[in-house]
Amino acid sequence: MEKEYHILSLSGGKDSTALAFFMKENMPEIFEKLELVFCDTEQEIPETYDYLNKIEIFLDKQITRLKPEKSFDHLISIYNHLPSIAQRWCTVELKTKVFKKYFDNLSKNKSIDFVHLYIGIRADEACRTESSKHNDKKIRAAYPFVDYGLHKADIDHILEKSGIGYSDYYKWRKRSGCYFCMFQSKNDWLNLFEHHPKLFRKAMEYEIDAGTTKREKRFGWNIDMALKDMITPVNMKKIRNEAKVLEYKHVSKTAAISHLLMDLF
Repeated sequence: MEKEYHILSLSGGKDSTALAFFMKENMPEIFEKLELVFCDTEQEIPETYDYLNKIEIFLDKQITRLKPEKSFDHLISIYNHLPSIAQRWCTVELKTKVFKKYFDNLSKNKSIDFVHLYIGIRADEACRTESSKHNDKKIRAAYPFVDYGLHKADIDHILEKSGIGYSDYYKWRKRSGCYFCMFQSKNDWLNLFEHHPKLFRKAMEYEIDAGTTKREKRFGWNIDMALKDMITPVNMKKIRNEAKVLEYKHVSKTAAISHLLMDLF
């Protein structure tokens, strides 16, 4: 008989957190033997660590926190350029490889044949399931939210009902992840500058160290603007205004869809 293991991959974001609470209530027999695992890049924003501590208290379950063998600074010296959307070596080195090594050690030390890896992908983003699967056949990805047909509104309800709510960083940031995440918007960069100026300055120093020629600028965090340029008064005002326009369009579109559905039903 094969020996199996159960792991929930926590990111410190709303979906994976909601999944832990969902499994506790709806899949108690699995939750009891479930291990919560967080791959700590050591580049997270402070609110993420605070939220993880809060999760442990609410669930009365310890989170296993994995850390990379090589620091981010060490990895930069190896790759000789910053990570980018096209070359996401940060995810591979700080998360994927770290988890893979942890699983290999589990397999060896506990004689585990395979692990069920529970991932917080929602039903409305089910297209992401293919890209999130591991190449290792011993790691079997599971998507409870997709199986149960749960969408974003359901995740909001789970977090509200549990009492834990959202991490504080959602008050000014749209996503979890490293403070220098290249997927964040210019407006989120400015929010980082406002809430954690030291981290913004640190990210800016990485860009300066990477060089200032046109060829080297493509290794900046944001694809079309250096951080030092974002915080000039003119650009700050422009970025803030553009963010307001995008938010207005999003709200207007959401309202229009809501009215349409009311007319239909």
